[in-house]
Amino acid sequence: MNARRPGPAPSLTVDGIAAAGIALADRGGLDAVTMRSVAAALGTSAPALYRYVASREELVGHMVDGVTAELRHPPPSGDGTGDLVAVAEQQLALHRAHRWLAAASAVPVPLGPRVLDHLEWGIRVLAPLGAPDAAVMEAIALANGAAALFAAGGPPAGAELFRHLDVDRHPGLAALLATAAPAPPSESSDDLFRRVLTGMLAAALDPGRG
Repeated sequence: MNARRPGPAPSLTVDGIAAAGIALADRGGLDAVTMRSVAAALGTSAPALYRYVASREELVGHMVDGVTAELRHPPPSGDGTGDLVAVAEQQLALHRAHRWLAAASAVPVPLGPRVLDHLEWGIRVLAPLGAPDAAVMEAIALANGAAALFAAGGPPAGAELFRHLDVDRHPGLAALLATAAPAPPSESSDDLFRRVLTGMLAAALDPGRG
C-alpha cells in the first residue's frame, strides 16, 4: 500500500507566503523578494509556491495587501478630511516600517481585499463632503502618496525647500510665499505631514473646484 503523501506545510498558504515575502523585503528591500528566496525561507521549492501564487508580481500584490491589514479604520466621525488624515498618519508609519511598500504598490496587479477595504472606507467617510467621485478617489490616493513621500524623507524643511526659487521666473509662487504664515519653529516632520496633507485634501475635495 502506498504511503499517504503529507499535505502542504502550514506556512504554505497565500498569507504565509506573503508573510515570508514581507519579512524578506523588510530586511533587504523589494529586490530581495524572489520566488526562490521566499521558497528557501519557507523550506520548500519555488515550484511549490506556484500552487498558491502565479508569479512574483502576484506575490508582491499579496504582500501589499498583507501590510495594509495593519491599518485600523475608525468609524466615520463626521469629519471626513480629519478621518482620512488620521488614517494617513497610520499609513506614514506603515511606509516607515516597510520601506519597500511604495515601490510594491506600483506593481501592476489586481488590488487585494484589504486594499479594497481601505478604498471603501475612504469613500464612506468622504461621502458627506459632496465632492465629485473623481476628487474622492484622488484624495484617497493623495493621502497614500503623501505618506510614501514623507516616509522616504519628505521635502527639505524651511527655506532650503525653495532655494532654487527665482522671483522673475516664479513670480506667483514668490508672492504666495511672501504672504504665507511661516511654519512653527518647533514643527516636527509628523506635524508638517498633517498640516500639508490637510491643506491638500481641502483643495482636492472642494465641491466647487473646476
